[in-house]
Amino acid sequence: MKRTSRIAGLTLLAATFATMSPATAQGPGWTVSSTVVRIVNTANGGVNVRLSPDLTGCTSQSGYGAVYASIYPDHPGLNRMKADLLVAFTTGMRISVYLSDATCTVGELTLDGY
Repeated sequence: MKRTSRIAGLTLLAATFATMSPATAQGPGWTVSSTVVRIVNTANGGVNVRLSPDLTGCTSQSGYGAVYASIYPDHPGLNRMKADLLVAFTTGMRISVYLSDATCTVGELTLDGY
């Protein structure tokens, strides 16, 4: 491989990594296709979920921090969503979540990404 084409390839690769960023809390809206990294059952009966790529700027229930999306205990689909999260977590299946607001409240989710 010629030196100039190798440098061009490395430059392109570096530019690609430089433009990659975590999914952000820009709700409402769908997240990118993600994997489930951690599921937290919160004291109030809700669920927090950490995805990869990370979310940012969230206000999660029970103070888990800015990378956790929250499903609150009054959500009518809480049990079904938790079941889907567990399937995704144990199998590595990708998901996408619909953030209902800028605090990363989960309104809907799809298995196998969006």
